Amino acid sequence: MKIILFEIRYYLAFLVATSLLLLGVVFNPIENNSSETDNSLGAEIIRSKVDLEKLSLIKNTDNASSNRTQLIYIEKNNTLIKLLREAGLSNKYIKALIKAKGSEKMANIKEGDILEVEININQVPKSIFLSSDGLNGLRAEFKDGFFKIERSKRTPEVLERFASVSIQGSLYQSALSAGIPDSVIMDLVYIFGWDIDFIFDIRPGDSFDLLYEEYFWKGNKVKNGDIKSARFKRGKKVYTAVRYFLKNGDKEYFSTRGKNVEKAFLRSPVEFSYISSKYNLKRKHPILNRIKAHTGVDYAAPTGTPVRTTGAGSVTTRGTNGGYGKLIEIKHSEDYSTRYAHLSRYKKGLAVGSKVNQGDVIGYVGRTGRATGPHLHYEFRVNGMHTNPLTVKLPAAKPINEQEKKSFLKTAIDAMTKMDNFYLKLYAESN
Repeated sequence: MKIILFEIRYYLAFLVATSLLLLGVVFNPIENNSSETDNSLGAEIIRSKVDLEKLSLIKNTDNASSNRTQLIYIEKNNTLIKLLREAGLSNKYIKALIKAKGSEKMANIKEGDILEVEININQVPKSIFLSSDGLNGLRAEFKDGFFKIERSKRTPEVLERFASVSIQGSLYQSALSAGIPDSVIMDLVYIFGWDIDFIFDIRPGDSFDLLYEEYFWKGNKVKNGDIKSARFKRGKKVYTAVRYFLKNGDKEYFSTRGKNVEKAFLRSPVEFSYISSKYNLKRKHPILNRIKAHTGVDYAAPTGTPVRTTGAGSVTTRGTNGGYGKLIEIKHSEDYSTRYAHLSRYKKGLAVGSKVNQGDVIGYVGRTGRATGPHLHYEFRVNGMHTNPLTVKLPAAKPINEQEKKSFLKTAIDAMTKMDNFYLKLYAESN
């Protein structure tokens, strides 16, 4: 598989090299000349029964000989007091924290939270920071024998990462092999999901380029950001998407021509499954053993796989319906409705009359009714008539408005030019 991967900041090169060495292809990252502190001054990490690959060193901006920061990933059944003791705080400092105003909020830790404890060589605390994402949370600062607890919002360093991937096998595995995180892969599928069926349409040799953001705090990656721009080549067709913030603050993605990438419906209700039976009005039924029109598309997937509604609307049917088994029907407008059959169970709280948004999980794959194995039977109806979900022309969302078109086009040209430049640099280096 041919993969071209670019990291803008040189201290991320280790991550890139590790991924690409496995593939036998390594590119030298282009260095950024901005000065950076020595990454060897890392913070101590408390493992707390979490996999080592989930842990990463963070830089300490204070004198390394006097202060150190311990990074703790919180697991189920951990308590704040226990973790602070493990970090080296004595009972007198823990009691001081408990007496502080707002300590009850800090004590309400949850699995997956991150706790940072900064102390000096005498085990005297400087600060304690609790967050769910490493950026926004509660900070307890120790001064003059007392803790002061207040909400804290950190401003992260936002870095860009460029990737260009030629798909061999599945898109998901190809992207993972390129070091692209799960969340960014899902965003890519979501952005182009209205035009491309990632289960049915993808072929080896298709490719994509994307530029996305990563958020860092003191050298530690805290989360993945948005895709800024992307280009997907499927056969002879090229799809583009550029992130743009409208004047009202809303974020949307548009093609380079200003068309909204979103449509009223998603192409597929199940992610990363495969089509086991297409729309066919002359199909021989596998159980009844006679010709019976197959008025939808079957997506084979394991029992329990989430099923999402392809469009916004209201639930008109939720219940068992003969050969359909457990069925949900959603009315989207006077013209459009969709059906989801053979479910194992429904999303908790979903009932007839419930409002749903596009992409909401409404149930889970099963094999209820007349089904030879676990799969989702999906139907798309226009004016009450069955229509092939794979080929029906989907209504589009609104394009960029005329008042903002000039500004958007400049953003789009800049984004595509930037991706092209990154690609050309990597291509030159690889030859």
